[in-house]
Amino acid sequence: MTVHRKSNWYVYLLAFGITTAFVVMAIFAFKWYLFPENTEDVNANKNGEYNENFHPTDEYNFKIVTMLSDGPSDAPELFTLILYNAVGNRLVFVPIPTGISVAQEERTLPNIYAAQGGEGVVTAISNAVGIKCDCYIKMDRSSFCELVSDFGHVEYNVKKTIMVRDGNELETFNAGSRLLSGESVFRLMMIADFEEGESFRFNCVGELMSELINQNFRDLDTSLMDTFYQMIMDNSETNLTELLYRSRKLALLNTREYGSDPAEFYIPYGEYTDDGGFKIAENSVTSIRQRAGLE
Repeated sequence: MTVHRKSNWYVYLLAFGITTAFVVMAIFAFKWYLFPENTEDVNANKNGEYNENFHPTDEYNFKIVTMLSDGPSDAPELFTLILYNAVGNRLVFVPIPTGISVAQEERTLPNIYAAQGGEGVVTAISNAVGIKCDCYIKMDRSSFCELVSDFGHVEYNVKKTIMVRDGNELETFNAGSRLLSGESVFRLMMIADFEEGESFRFNCVGELMSELINQNFRDLDTSLMDTFYQMIMDNSETNLTELLYRSRKLALLNTREYGSDPAEFYIPYGEYTDDGGFKIAENSVTSIRQRAGLE
């Protein structure tokens, strides 16, 4: 007599379904490694690093106002506009006079910061140079010196011998090439009495910042860039967002790869007014906008 076994097809179907589910879950869990070209960070590999398929556009440009003060509660004394042109692989430092087009009724940039904070300064500079800035970063002496020292010392050609008194400490900067620490960079930019006026100081600021980038930027990788970003976020007053940083990171890595001495500086020119202000010349405004990739 023939015995008919009861079919267990539903058991096989259930086992197949469970196996399929595990396979799908595994693919999603390890997609960085299985499909490195299809990641959330387009044109990055599984470590978030730059690859040669990335092509920068003007959408990766940014404009940041930086401010530097002595103490964390002090009003800033040095203002710099940083312009990044992703297509041209250029980072331009533009030191800004404190009275730029806003000195009427004592509305210098430090006064504006005291009354309106960093966003007020961003608005004032944006209006003066005709460029909408993305954000601001205000650092004090301690955070600035730490960032510069961690990023890398800078070899700088001191134009003339100068002695800088910093409290009870006296530092002599002999003319010629020397390696500067973060503290020395701060003293030259903020404390040194050059006697030649603001333009001479601005040239010193522009040269120092440009050389700092050009001498050390090539050593940055994606993890170091993240580290410095986090240092800025933890030790400064800023409205820089992670979205802005992440959206520009690949372009910066592209500049590291292909930019040759990417940093430079530009000193605005114009006329100082009787009320302590500074009226930037129209041609100088045009030059700044060109460096920002707007003209």
